[in-house]
Amino acid sequence: MRIFTNFPDARGEIARDLKEMGIRYQAETMQDKDVHDNPDFQVLELLNYQYQLSNINLMEMLPMIDSQWCEAEFTERMSPEWFLNPGNAWKLREEIWTPFLEESGEFSYTYHHRMHSQVALIIDELGSHPHSRQLFLGIWDLKEDPMRRGERRVPCSLGYWFVRRGLDLHVSYLQRSADFSEHFNNDVYLACKLLEHIAREADLNVGTFTHWLGSLHVFEKDVEGVF
Repeated sequence: MRIFTNFPDARGEIARDLKEMGIRYQAETMQDKDVHDNPDFQVLELLNYQYQLSNINLMEMLPMIDSQWCEAEFTERMSPEWFLNPGNAWKLREEIWTPFLEESGEFSYTYHHRMHSQVALIIDELGSHPHSRQLFLGIWDLKEDPMRRGERRVPCSLGYWFVRRGLDLHVSYLQRSADFSEHFNNDVYLACKLLEHIAREADLNVGTFTHWLGSLHVFEKDVEGVF
């Protein structure tokens, strides 16, 4: 596993790995959209990619993300309201998210809905069971998501595993699929911000960020902007 001290260096090296070692194929779907005959969705992909950030600095990530959307999205994810769907953050990236609104006017899932109540439980557990290895915040729903494949959107994130050692809180972010051009930077920022939030609420230091990606990829339509 490659270990980096900062995200800008990590992203540059990850881009190089993807360019030099990625495998090409034609995607059948993108989210829940059929793209099997669309050459724009030829894929350059790395499987089972993993790296770690030993130092997290959210400020240095800001020039690399859609900061307005990320802040609005994180606020919604942490909202105490019971059910925010579709919420309002998506309107800040309307061109990306509008195609995924369903006939009901909602999304098939939201991170707020999947994360709701789990964050508070993890913070409590960090106090009562500081050495626990069971602090997993799940996004993938084993009851719903396997039945949705190919018909409705399912989460790209599987979940976040938190572990406290001493006064440091570490997170491993498990992601089945990551679009390197459209979402990767934002996803990393939001995961690191979640770690920072939980560490602050639990009166702990921010530790390391480890990222496992089942499929790290870029589509043909975006290659020029990435490399």
